[in-house]
Amino acid sequence: MVFFAVASSGSPGPNNMLLTTTGANYGLARSLPHVFGTGVGICLILLGLGMFGSQLLENETFRNMLKWGGVAYLAWLAFKIATSRPNAASQGDADSAQPLTFVQAVLFQALNPKVWLGGASGILTYGAVSDGWSALAMSVAFALLFASISMPCGASWALIGASARHVLRSDRALRIFNIAMAILLLASLVPVVLN
Repeated sequence: MVFFAVASSGSPGPNNMLLTTTGANYGLARSLPHVFGTGVGICLILLGLGMFGSQLLENETFRNMLKWGGVAYLAWLAFKIATSRPNAASQGDADSAQPLTFVQAVLFQALNPKVWLGGASGILTYGAVSDGWSALAMSVAFALLFASISMPCGASWALIGASARHVLRSDRALRIFNIAMAILLLASLVPVVLN
């Protein structure tokens, strides 16, 4: 489970692309609420999946709504990243220069298909071999493990973005970076769409 959590939390995906973009645009300190909100949101989704997920995910209508709703939202988010004004963060524009807040990052997980689908597959796979663990115990263990691993992984991605800030000093460089991150965010959806 630990290796699965590290691979899932550390690999490129919607959360890590957003955290890298946040780090590059706002710095590590302003990215921390986003990092913590991501970990808490993942924990809450996994708790819910562990307790009620098998019934929900057996429903094809629910799976399709989750899949296509998440894809649409993440595509919209990629568009917003690609078209954001790169100098807004330095000018302090309150409307367009805000990283995700803690609550927004928690809520974002509800629309992140990688969390739902990856979490469900992990819980089902490792739950099947959990000798004598109840569904509740398994979901709590899985959620806490993922939260404790996803936060340092997310902070690492935000730090990568923040470290790139010295290279991204011009508006042009930051715009190119934002477009590249938007493309990577869209690319992270390919496995979801093909599944």
